[in-house]
Amino acid sequence: MTAALFNVLLPVFVVLAAGAVLGRTLRLEIAPLNRLALYGAVPALVFSSLATTALAAADIGVLVAGQLLFLLTIALAALACSRLLEGAKRRAFVATSLFGNAGNMMLPLALFAFGEAGLERALVLFVLSSVVLFSCGPLVLAPSRGFRELPLGGVLRLPVLWAALLGLTCNALGALPPAGVMRGLELLGDAAIPLVLLVLGLQIGSAGVLRPSPMTLFAASFKLVGGPLVGFACAWLVGARGLDLAVLVLLAAMPPAVNTFMLSLEFGGDAEEVARTVVVATFGAALSVSATLWLLGALQGVGF
Repeated sequence: MTAALFNVLLPVFVVLAAGAVLGRTLRLEIAPLNRLALYGAVPALVFSSLATTALAAADIGVLVAGQLLFLLTIALAALACSRLLEGAKRRAFVATSLFGNAGNMMLPLALFAFGEAGLERALVLFVLSSVVLFSCGPLVLAPSRGFRELPLGGVLRLPVLWAALLGLTCNALGALPPAGVMRGLELLGDAAIPLVLLVLGLQIGSAGVLRPSPMTLFAASFKLVGGPLVGFACAWLVGARGLDLAVLVLLAAMPPAVNTFMLSLEFGGDAEEVARTVVVATFGAALSVSATLWLLGALQGVGF
């Protein structure tokens, strides 16, 4: 089991380290690479995977229900645990607890740990997480804006959303694009996993030296320890078992999404605290995700 975990996690952190080093030495721009991933490689991966997936509608329903229940439960828990904090710091705590890194980190881990079947499930959760992050994230970070100012237009412009809908439609109809087009999309999608890892490495490398506060350590610990525990309970309650349960727990165990920091800059949150929490939790995930994957493997061995 230890060797298996090493083989799952090492490729991820090797590419993260490469991104951090290349970003420091070559002074690479993050934004263009991020756009390549967001608007090109990741939508191609989402479409090509969902268009050919063997996932049943019932499996997708269980995944969606489990993730929505997790978000509601962890939000209430974060609000309760942060009641001594005020204003932007409390909102930063809740935001980093809610929005996990469903793209840059979960997708490669799901692939390496659970294979193509795990990646298919992770992509469903990635699309849902993206919609929730970009629609509800601003409301969490700047609640004074109210529901009327939710950026639904921005959500509708997310290419991963349309790629998912189109892929599921093609799957349901049994109608795929011509073989040459499909192969081209698969080639583009193959670039998604290394590209999102490089982008995350660049972002970590550009963060510089951060001095974590006690709140930072508490927020990171809450996400990395409390997240998978709550995720397991929610997944079990909605009837998820086996691989469905494992991928739901894996998402719950992810460190905060880097985009949470970008949204905090845009909508007036405590961007400095969010950045510290994202970086500390991402490094801490090397240990917490290892433990989560080990426990998931042990549970699967006894029939979970």
